[in-house]
Amino acid sequence: MQHSLEEIEKILEQMMEKQEYIFTHAQQLNVSRESIADMLLEICIRIAQIIDCEKVSIWLFNEDHSMLNAQTIYEHPNTQVSLTNLYRHSAPSYFKAIEQERIIAVSNVMTDPRTCELKEDSQYRNGPIQSIVDASILLSKGIGGVLCCESIHQREWTVFEKVLVTSIADMLSFLFDRLERIEVEEHVHHLAYKDLVTGLDNQYAFNEKVTEKLRTLATHERGLFMYFVLDQFTEVQGVLGHDGADQMLKITAERLKELFPEPAQTARIAFDHFILFSPFEGELSDKRKMLDHITNKLKHPMYICGQEVYMTFSYGAAIYPDHAKDVKHGIQAAYMALQAGRKTSNRKSGSVYNPNMHTYLKETMLSEMNLRRGLDLNEFQLHYQPQVNCRTGEVIGFEALLRWQHPERGLIFPSDFIELAESTGLITPIGEWVIREAVKQISEWNKMGIENVTVSINLSPRHFLHHNLPFFLEQCIQEARIKPQRLVLEITENVAMEEQSAVTSRIKLLKEMGYSVSIDDFGKGYSAFIYLKHFPINEIKIDREFISELGSNMQSIGIVQTIIHLAEMLGLRTIGEGVETKEQWDILKQLGCSQLQGYYFSKPIEVNQINDLFHKYGRGGKLLLPSASKVLL
Repeated sequence: MQHSLEEIEKILEQMMEKQEYIFTHAQQLNVSRESIADMLLEICIRIAQIIDCEKVSIWLFNEDHSMLNAQTIYEHPNTQVSLTNLYRHSAPSYFKAIEQERIIAVSNVMTDPRTCELKEDSQYRNGPIQSIVDASILLSKGIGGVLCCESIHQREWTVFEKVLVTSIADMLSFLFDRLERIEVEEHVHHLAYKDLVTGLDNQYAFNEKVTEKLRTLATHERGLFMYFVLDQFTEVQGVLGHDGADQMLKITAERLKELFPEPAQTARIAFDHFILFSPFEGELSDKRKMLDHITNKLKHPMYICGQEVYMTFSYGAAIYPDHAKDVKHGIQAAYMALQAGRKTSNRKSGSVYNPNMHTYLKETMLSEMNLRRGLDLNEFQLHYQPQVNCRTGEVIGFEALLRWQHPERGLIFPSDFIELAESTGLITPIGEWVIREAVKQISEWNKMGIENVTVSINLSPRHFLHHNLPFFLEQCIQEARIKPQRLVLEITENVAMEEQSAVTSRIKLLKEMGYSVSIDDFGKGYSAFIYLKHFPINEIKIDREFISELGSNMQSIGIVQTIIHLAEMLGLRTIGEGVETKEQWDILKQLGCSQLQGYYFSKPIEVNQINDLFHKYGRGGKLLLPSASKVLL
């Protein structure tokens, strides 16, 4: 189509306006694919008007150049609805031409070798489109796409039209290059400031946003920093795997965002650690009630990997400006409050910062370091307390009791360090040390011909439910070449507070492996009979509180008798703990108790003293203690 000089000048003026239009948009810092959509459509419309064609579209390649995707399409009402994706395998010659030629001017789409493959598309085969002129969109990384102009009339494209289309394509190249750079920068920013698992802010973003919020707080406002952690996250991750654990973190993040909407700020700063900041007015006591309410909401069941997962949460809180003057110290104070709270309870704890926590945590840290050193330097040892057959007085087993031989403080009993071990996570490696030593001792006694005694060991709730416990037990007994029946695993009622299905499954598995499971201090707590109803245990140890009152308190006799009869009905063994007199022994024998343990027979003693007893009083690997011998003679 020929144009007069006046028309050309007018077209050039319009073209320059469009170039300036594109240039202005490309310079904007907030340019995005959404923000330029209307502009691209308007450009297509203007091009169609200038060169008098029925269809103008802008296409971009995908990453591997196997497909062109339409970004914008303007079509005259007379043309058909067109494709939005064009694949290389359906038009390889056309793709090759776009990548090798600056401009493609085609008079007859059906006969030109570069475009004849397009006849498979209905708009070209016997359709309205006859001619096309395409200009490649050049990006800094190479050919990025194409500006395509199509006519329903067969025509020869003029040099002027080709130059005009190429010029607009060059301006589009500048626009899309700019857009890609912005998207890359945004992606880098996202990586630097976002947590990739949950989509929450990370600590860097949290610091920046909260620092800005602190500057704008009103004089009567304060800020609440909260440090949340998921209790026993590592153990649950061991069961669910990394995908399940990630899903758990995502659900937690979604709940926190829902519970703490703007202007609160929420971030994940490490592993299972979340930090929050919320401006507030009023009294801290009201906020504390709110926090406890929120932790209750957080522990609602999560549905992960086809099963219900119950998680509990602990938190520490600190107040700006009362406890901290900036974000860094606000996070530290909230974390310190969390750690102080978890020294008392490592589950469902909540604590608000106070300055005394500095001294307390410093002392605790030193104690923890000493405890770790004690484990590393093999300062722990096992003492053994005999367990006897109630009817015959013969020693049939031992309870292994942990002691810490501290180089400065001397012999330390578990009551002085087990709580610290549980709160610091050292309870599991210490428990594994106990298992290893007890199994080794059973093997040593086997070599001495002592082959009929069992050894009972105490397991903490955390260690009992640890995913690695069955594998560790199996490894130890195989290395020592002993039978699992020689090892009795003692748990306390605290285990009943854990998830019932998990405890039941663990006890069943251990029984199938050949171990006996015993309940220590039975009858002491309200949950005692939960064991008998739900858990497939082998043995119960009657709490020493009832044993100590035998002979002086008829109620205690009645309780002990009831426990023994109930155990007999369920096929369970019973051990009377804390036997200190012959009278207590006689009563327990009359009541039908299976085994006894206490100072009347022997206090916990070192293994070399046990070996001496076998040497002096043992016969054929059997042992009758002096205290029992006198009674039976």
